[in-house]
Amino acid sequence: MAVVLSLCAAPVFAAESAASKKETAQRKAEAADHYKKGVALFKEGDFGSALAEFKAAYQAVPGFEVLYNIGLTERRLFKYGQAVKTFARYLEEGGKKVPQDRRDSVESELSIIRSLTSKVTVKVDGAPAKVFVDGEVVGQTPLAEPVLLGPGKHALRATRDGEPDAEESIELASGLVREVTLVFAPKVSQGPVEVSVETDPRDAVLMVDGTLAGVSPAKLELTPGTHELIAEFEGYQSARTDVVVEPGKPRTVKLKLVAGASGAAAGRGRFPVVGVVLFGVAVAAGGLSALFGVQAGNASRQVTEFFRSGGAWDASRAAVEAQGLRDQTLAGVFIGVSAAALVGGVIATIVTVVAPADDAEARFFLVPTPSGVTAAWSTRF
Repeated sequence: MAVVLSLCAAPVFAAESAASKKETAQRKAEAADHYKKGVALFKEGDFGSALAEFKAAYQAVPGFEVLYNIGLTERRLFKYGQAVKTFARYLEEGGKKVPQDRRDSVESELSIIRSLTSKVTVKVDGAPAKVFVDGEVVGQTPLAEPVLLGPGKHALRATRDGEPDAEESIELASGLVREVTLVFAPKVSQGPVEVSVETDPRDAVLMVDGTLAGVSPAKLELTPGTHELIAEFEGYQSARTDVVVEPGKPRTVKLKLVAGASGAAAGRGRFPVVGVVLFGVAVAAGGLSALFGVQAGNASRQVTEFFRSGGAWDASRAAVEAQGLRDQTLAGVFIGVSAAALVGGVIATIVTVVAPADDAEARFFLVPTPSGVTAAWSTRF
């Protein structure tokens, strides 16, 4: 049987205590204004706004009479747990001042609430956590009593400093008794994660986000997020994939390369990396040869001047002659290095640019190692 209750029509400050008599006229006027607005809003069915006005009136001039209005409004808003607590405060603070008919009405209202609600015990393991139900705080664990919730879906959430929220949704019918344990996810490291990369065939050159990462198989340390992984091998098409790295979750990525000339190494028109490097070595060695040759020539002219001028052959003149001989020897060595690098550059360029990929191969490597970088090159024709 439905029970219809009327709003408490008594002024908020009708029964003034010694403390309320000290309230200023301004605060009494403020309380009365909020109270009247709350009554009007309740009659219009705007229970959310009415609740705010009743609470403002109680805050301005606390009076147990307004607690009845607050509890009744919370009941209409399906805030059953809060309504039960508010009605209990109303009866406790009012004591013998609560008329018997109003006390009976409150008991009837509480009986209706108990028939509609379920008792949900919310638990959280570990340190205390703040518990929210449908977005509103209900307390901090361990909760002193079960939470009263009406039929339907409810969102439970627990928060704790330094940890992601623990959440769970439940659906209830009337009159249930239920226990819910909210579990916080374990803390996950945000540091680099090990990603093992395997390719078929092995020894493919790996690029991560455009940077050389090594040769497969390899164990890479990648930060959480999405990374672009490219594997390249001579005579095979490049393989590309996006690697999603989750915090604290090592993973293995396997790539199978398809046989066939890749765009970077297909037949003619490939860039002669090795040839260019060797040409650079030839130029550098040639420059050093010219430098030492000039120094040897200068030393030779000084020795000739010594002989023309006559005089004793001392240690300083002997040192100039010895330095000239060393510079002459170094000039010859660097001429040989320059010539060899030049010939090698010509051969590597022909192999890379002119010869078909199936018949020739020229490769240049720069591979990171724990102690630095290893550089190597090979030519086959």
